[in-house]
Parts: sequence; structure tokens; C-alpha cells
Amino acid sequence: MRKTFFKVHSYLALVALIPLFIVSITGSILVFKVEIDQWLMPKVAALPYTQSEKEVPERLNHNILQQHIEGEFPDYILGAWELFNDGHEADRVYLVKKGTDDWFKIYFDPFANKVLSEPVNFSHYITDFLLQLHYTFMLNGIGGKHAQWGTVLGLIAAVILTLLGITGLVIHRKFWLKLFDLRIKVSLRVFSGDFHRLVGAWSSPIIFILGVTGIYFNAVAIYHELFEHPSEEHFEPTENLYDSSIDFQQLLNDSRVQLDTFTPTYLLYPYEPEVNITVFGHQQRANPFASNYSSTVTYDRTNGELLNAFDGRDASAVVKTTDSFRELHFGSFGGLGSKIIWCVVGLSPVLLGVTGLYIWIFRNRKKKKKG
Repeated sequence: MRKTFFKVHSYLALVALIPLFIVSITGSILVFKVEIDQWLMPKVAALPYTQSEKEVPERLNHNILQQHIEGEFPDYILGAWELFNDGHEADRVYLVKKGTDDWFKIYFDPFANKVLSEPVNFSHYITDFLLQLHYTFMLNGIGGKHAQWGTVLGLIAAVILTLLGITGLVIHRKFWLKLFDLRIKVSLRVFSGDFHRLVGAWSSPIIFILGVTGIYFNAVAIYHELFEHPSEEHFEPTENLYDSSIDFQQLLNDSRVQLDTFTPTYLLYPYEPEVNITVFGHQQRANPFASNYSSTVTYDRTNGELLNAFDGRDASAVVKTTDSFRELHFGSFGGLGSKIIWCVVGLSPVLLGVTGLYIWIFRNRKKKKKG
């Protein structure tokens, strides 16, 4: 049985070697996406205000900010708006070009009502390119604008990564007996075997998390495109899909009232006829792995009336678990410490791939000599 698992483990690794290398390297870099953006683009992605609550100015009225952007970019409609209040991270506003279903992004200073960048596509900046590479291998759109080949490959890679973790633990089922056993003064083959086993054992819990969450994200994207949003049904807006009299600042204020300790983090505009206005956010005393979008307050796009207030703290175990996948996938739940761990462990598939490939080549050469 162990030999069978070893063969399965080896063949899976060989099949997915290159995709897993890409996912591993890009994923480790993307753990620090925000920090890298602010370092590379300090006048675009970062704001000049201190993080001290006493010195950070208040956000301007959202209606004024919204009118500025709509006036600045008349050929676009608002699709979504990421809200940041720390005075350090710039807002990210997502626009849909009129007459198309193409999305673009700008950076914006909500304290000075200042546009910090021109609309660009989702792979324009280096970290955005890496994000698209991480999730789609830049293969989506081949054979059709909404083709999902890259997402399908990402799903397969995530499944294989999960299976590699499981089969690896089965092969070394008594791994805990040698968690610190690494022989140095031995042949390269023996050292590679010990190193492969140690890296796999120590990284397996996080690798399993990355694999499962990767399966979920890719599966949801594919399901959405194939069953909820077929290519021929993509809507191409030519005008705003909400009533012009709606007071969006009032909606943001009201969302804080509807849910206890609610902090808005993301405003979704109606970009399709069936989409209403939704304010996403988080609450205090929530699941420690809850994302910044775990709770929602939804309003009617035609009149701004309240439709629903969803408290993420009262969600089912399944909803709470899938919501936590966002934080767990990039290790952002525990601040800098967890992000460093995720960044380092995220590179383990590269180390496992290199050592595993060497072991596989060594075994095959040995077999050929015996034959």
C-alpha cells in the first residue's frame, strides 16, 4: 500500500510541478501585496497621513467623493469601492466601462478627495499581474473573452496540492518520530530524503489549508461563470443602475446602526440589473478568522430602502468557515507574524518539488542500472 501511495504521490507531483511552482512563488509574494504596492507606488497606493487616530483626518462625505469620481470618469460607472480609514492605505475604487463588462481600478484619497491613478485593468500593476498569474496562470480568456481555462488549471493544481499533502503524510505516517531528524554528513540522496520529509511534515498543516482554500476559490469562480453567469448573459451597463437621489453617505451611516459594532469596508454598487447596493464590513467579537467582509447590509437600488442586514457572527458554521478562507489563504488573520509564516511556508512546494524531483530521478536511474 505504501508503494502505491508513493507512486501516486510522485506522479501527481510531476504532473503539477510547474503550476505548483508558479502558485507557490506568487502566493508567497502576494502575502505582502499591500506592503509591496505601497513600497513600489508610494504616491498611488499609500496615503501620507499618520496611523495615530488623533491625527488621521475624517473621510469626506461619500456623496462628494462619489460625485468627484463620476465627474472625473464619465465613461465609467461605479462597480465597487474598498473603504480604508487608517490614513495609510488608499481606497481602491472599481469602475466598469460603459457599454462593456470590463472592470478597471483606480486608487483614491478619501480624505483629500483626490484621484491618485488613472483607470487600469486588473493586471496592470506588478502585484496585480502576479495575482492574476496566481489564480489564472494568465490563461483565462483564451478561446473566448470569458473562458476559464486558467481557473480550471488552478482548481486542478489546488486539488493536487491537497492530495500531495495527504499522500505524503500517509507515506511518512510516523513522521512525528523524526520531526527533528536531519542527517547532514550523508549522501545527497539521503539528505534530500530527510529534507523532503521534514519540510513536508512541518508545512503540511498550512499546505493543506492553502490547498483546500484554493479549491474553494477556484470552484466558486468556475461555478459562478458556468451556472450563475453564462458568457452570453454578461450585462454591459450604459448608465448608473441606482436612483440618483440615493444618499450613499446615509447608507454607510445606517449600516453602522443596523449591525452592532459594524465597520463598513466595501461598498458594492449595482453593476447588473439584479444587483442591489450592499455594504460589506466586519464586527467586533467575531470569529478570529473572520474576513473584513463577513457581515453585510443590503439596500434597494431603486430607493435606498433597507432590504437585509446579515450579522456574520450569527452565520452557520459552513458560512463562517468559507468566510475565513480569505484570511487563511493569505495568512492575514494574525498580523505580521502569521503573514511571515505563510510567506515562508508558502515556498515549501518549491523545496519539496526540487528535492522530490531529485529523489524520483535517482530512483529511476537506479532501476535502469538494475534492469
